[in-house]
Amino acid sequence: MRLVPNFKGKPLEPKLCVTIAVGISLCTAGAASAQDGTFFGYNLNASVRAVLAPSYEGGKKYTVFPGGGLAITKPWAFDAFAAPDDAASLAIVNTRRFSFGAAASLRENRYNDGELQGMRSIGWGLEGGAFMNVWPTKWIRFHVEGLRGLTAQSGWEVNSGLDFVHHPQSWNLAVGPRFSWSDAKFNNTYFGIIPGEAAASPYFQRPYHLADGPRFAGVEASAEYKWLPRWRLTVDASYHRLLAQVADSPLVRQVGSPDQFEISTGIRFMLGKPSF
Repeated sequence: MRLVPNFKGKPLEPKLCVTIAVGISLCTAGAASAQDGTFFGYNLNASVRAVLAPSYEGGKKYTVFPGGGLAITKPWAFDAFAAPDDAASLAIVNTRRFSFGAAASLRENRYNDGELQGMRSIGWGLEGGAFMNVWPTKWIRFHVEGLRGLTAQSGWEVNSGLDFVHHPQSWNLAVGPRFSWSDAKFNNTYFGIIPGEAAASPYFQRPYHLADGPRFAGVEASAEYKWLPRWRLTVDASYHRLLAQVADSPLVRQVGSPDQFEISTGIRFMLGKPSF
């Protein structure tokens, strides 16, 4: 189970930095105080990565962002497959072929500078909902998650994917298609233009309103190398093609791009002593 989502964004805001730093410090201290390096049989795992991605979803300018995350797992599940784009999750039902439970995600903020001059700024968006994993075979996983905005916006997004997973010696490899749908509230927050923004923007002259609909289709690939017992080297890449009304938004069509690429690399490590 992943209890803290991966995040990426522009240089972290002070409050977020403090929250993450305090959380990591407390968890690290707890791990150090446990003789076997576990919390009641669970290990704390952390990841740090560099992400090359568009400066906002739908943008065409690319920036390197910091990224990372935390997870709590049983020691033997340290190398269990979880896709880089999965939301954080806490399984309520968990069997070999099926799992279901709560999910959470953190969407990066968006500033009103550059080509977004005159648009409203959007803060960090915490989302909550549920997820489901189905493993029809040991090397195929179907994943779906439904998330509702709790801060910054109150819309829904539904993300789904199919992963083909392979575990050769010292490697965890996966690749598979992706599809996302989002409702009108979500779409208008990130891709819409209200009259006040159209009046203030030097780039957009007319408001733009979206309905419910597909957001993107794409593919995700990831590779993880088992470097040392507690350390993993990671790299992942994704391509999303924005669709329908989202692709027709002036934020995408006029100043951005419907083709969204992302690549990241970093390390993942276990805090405490491994017991596997």
